[in-house]
Amino acid sequence: MAGVRTRQRGELEAAVLAVLRRSDAPLSANEVRERLEGDTPAGTTVLTALDRLYEKGHVVRLQQSPRRVRFAAAQSEAESASAAMLLALEQNEDRRAVLLKFAGDLDQGDAELLRAALRPGKRERKP
Repeated sequence: MAGVRTRQRGELEAAVLAVLRRSDAPLSANEVRERLEGDTPAGTTVLTALDRLYEKGHVVRLQQSPRRVRFAAAQSEAESASAAMLLALEQNEDRRAVLLKFAGDLDQGDAELLRAALRPGKRERKP
């Protein structure tokens, strides 16, 4: 039914970005649409979400011809999360308090992973 919202605000953009991050190659809007879970939105709705993500810098456009465009995530999920954490640090006057709160909220496994990453010469390699 036209005009009836089936997702919360921002939910479609998050779902589209998740589809792009799971893909090994850039996707067309139709391919993104086919891989979305739940109610399938109209192709124009997916294109609108892709355009908004592009404007926000979350998606890159690969134009193969005037009518053939593919999309890819600009950053991996890990890169995006890291950028968000760094931004939070930059926007807070008390970086020490933010870091201590963050580190204090980590579970034992994550804390050990962070300790290992901070040890000189003991950097964990990517899987």
